[in-house]
Amino acid sequence: MRGDQHVSLSLATTWLLIAPWAPVLDPVLSAVLLFGVFVGSLAPDADAVDAAIFNGRIAGAKGKRGQVLNGFAVVLPVFGYTIRYLIYYPLSLVFLLLLRKSYRHRHRGLLHSFSGVGLTALVLSGYLALILTWLGTPLTLLPAFGCAFFAGCVLHLVEDTCTPAGVAWLYPFSRRRMAGRVRTQGLLEVRPAAFAIVLAAAAAGMLVAPFVTGASPGGLGLLALVGTPVLWLLFMLVSRVRCERRR
Repeated sequence: MRGDQHVSLSLATTWLLIAPWAPVLDPVLSAVLLFGVFVGSLAPDADAVDAAIFNGRIAGAKGKRGQVLNGFAVVLPVFGYTIRYLIYYPLSLVFLLLLRKSYRHRHRGLLHSFSGVGLTALVLSGYLALILTWLGTPLTLLPAFGCAFFAGCVLHLVEDTCTPAGVAWLYPFSRRRMAGRVRTQGLLEVRPAAFAIVLAAAAAGMLVAPFVTGASPGGLGLLALVGTPVLWLLFMLVSRVRCERRR
């Protein structure tokens, strides 16, 4: 998917999950979680030289929403080049040596796999821990950022799974891909935008529910935790996601 679609879907999903806890959640923690998902939603594309994470600007993000997102996007190149040169390339070399297979750097390769994004999140968190320690800054919020970054990466993979190119989740151990039928270009392809609206509307409903129904944050949080995967499964069905094998 396009960068703006990744950001919209990932942030809407995250907001749906944390909206029930908004009245009791520390605003700083909420901001860290959203920022972590924001960066993570674009991080797997660091294996492509023309990715949004290198540009400091998210193409396709328009209006006031685009202005806000692009305001935060100025820091993306720092993460993008760190991931590409200090994480992605070294990890590729490690897998090359361990698996004794030829490895060709390509888009939707190692960084579009579960092991790839998991290791990327761990290594990036390690780099940040070293920097924060050197600066004398507490590491209190680093675990939250690391988990949110990983969640954003996983959401990126789920979103790309819905496209024809698909994702090989177990790469480099398996090349079997899951792919759907969502096209990232074209005026007739409205599924990503429509689903983002559904997620945002559900999140808004979670925000107002305590005032309308008197429901507790715990009950709404459980509903969001169950409902969010269900919504994504429905979207994947609408996207006609299937398993396929590509060489």
